[in-house]
Amino acid sequence: MSFSSARLILSSICLSTLGACAVGHTPSSSLPGSYSATTGLSTNGLPNWDPIPGLNDWDVIYFRQSANSCKDTFLLPPLSKWSDLRLGPGIVPLNNSGFGIDEAEISNLEWKFFQQQTTPDTGLNEAMQPLAAALPVPEYYADRFYHRYPVVGISWEQADAFCRWRSRVVTAEYNKLYSHADSLSQGYVRILYRLPTEAEWEIAAQGQSGLPYGSSCLNQPVQINPKAADYLKRRSGSQETSQQIRADIESYNRSQPSRVMINYAQKEPYFLRQTTPGYVWQGPPNAFGLYQALGNAAEMVQEQGITKGGSYLDPLEACTIKARGSYSGPAPHIGFRCASEVSYPNRK
Repeated sequence: MSFSSARLILSSICLSTLGACAVGHTPSSSLPGSYSATTGLSTNGLPNWDPIPGLNDWDVIYFRQSANSCKDTFLLPPLSKWSDLRLGPGIVPLNNSGFGIDEAEISNLEWKFFQQQTTPDTGLNEAMQPLAAALPVPEYYADRFYHRYPVVGISWEQADAFCRWRSRVVTAEYNKLYSHADSLSQGYVRILYRLPTEAEWEIAAQGQSGLPYGSSCLNQPVQINPKAADYLKRRSGSQETSQQIRADIESYNRSQPSRVMINYAQKEPYFLRQTTPGYVWQGPPNAFGLYQALGNAAEMVQEQGITKGGSYLDPLEACTIKARGSYSGPAPHIGFRCASEVSYPNRK
């Protein structure tokens, strides 16, 4: 396998920010892309990675800027000052020393890639299988509809194993293809992935704002794509016909609605009801370039038993940056993202 030149971040921050690159859109369950978003490795020919018919996840909900929006809500983060940093695939920088964090929560599809790469046969690594009893709906992990939704139903130990595997493969491929350095050379680069500490997670989620939710503009004008009626029927579990859902979406849009951008347990029309966490790249990113840091899936951190950010099942107050959740095992609302450190271990 080889790295994608559009996903391994070497000199351009745009390349690290999947939601802001020239490809136009982030990966979706229908269009998963040709490379793993977390490792940069080619996925050509692998099961689950071919395009399939259906609406793209990013073509469902549109947040719109208005006169009342915070001026920086819809601006891309100013990352150019760190454009010469080496960063791992999928990572956005948090400082100028090679430390960063995933722009998105780890998705079901990226987790399946991990399982495929860590088994000696053509199947999936059973030791890393999410716990069926801890999935939000029975088909959540198996069905391609949810492939770009966050992996949940996993343990802290499994998430840690993913980080360690990701460190090995990204470090090895980078040194083989770019630095051409062995592990004893001064040019050897180590790319380490791990769960962020609680303090690191809070810095990343806050986006330098100092505000409880990272922004004072939580409520934004929203429009729902009427063509997403089938998609939303499936996501919400509604028994209404697609034709009725489309009509209700059009009526909703005419009311000039607004919605809190955080995926929490908010009161919404039936067709926006969430039975699972949602698309990992939904909504405008925060000032550091993170998507879905608050709400959606609560995120495990280095400190075991603690989650941050709240989830789609939680009230809004559980989604503040300082709020803590807890867990004792796999759960249907808990996922994770990785932090990353890049270093030259042989340089003094």
